[in-house]
Amino acid sequence: METETRPAGFRNPWLHLAISVACVAIYELLLKRGASETAHLNSSWSWTGLTGLASIYVWIAIVFVIISLITWLYVLRYLPLSIAFPLAQSVHIFVPLGSWLVLGENIVTLRWIGIALVSLGLAIVAKPVARIEEEL
Repeated sequence: METETRPAGFRNPWLHLAISVACVAIYELLLKRGASETAHLNSSWSWTGLTGLASIYVWIAIVFVIISLITWLYVLRYLPLSIAFPLAQSVHIFVPLGSWLVLGENIVTLRWIGIALVSLGLAIVAKPVARIEEEL
């Protein structure tokens, strides 16, 4: 596979990776808000979760899903999957933190430890990625 020269500025794939991760975190929070908002709706289809489509939050989340997909495809054009995918897992930090800050959900001590371990794992992955990036 031939790699193209990576662009800079707004077209920087690292920026698009950050945008993709942010969009995933945002759409997860919006989906939760929309699902909670429509939980009271009772229909024969409520078991599917489709009643969530009655919420504007879910429709906005769908826009963020599309943006995330587009930016992720752009990232994969320039960065190896073996580098991009582990870093994209930072969403496992941002979603719980967002659910705590935005949705007011409780995070128990064990979960905080898990978030810290994921952060440590990302730091371990990121250090060699910085060296690889210099070579790419």
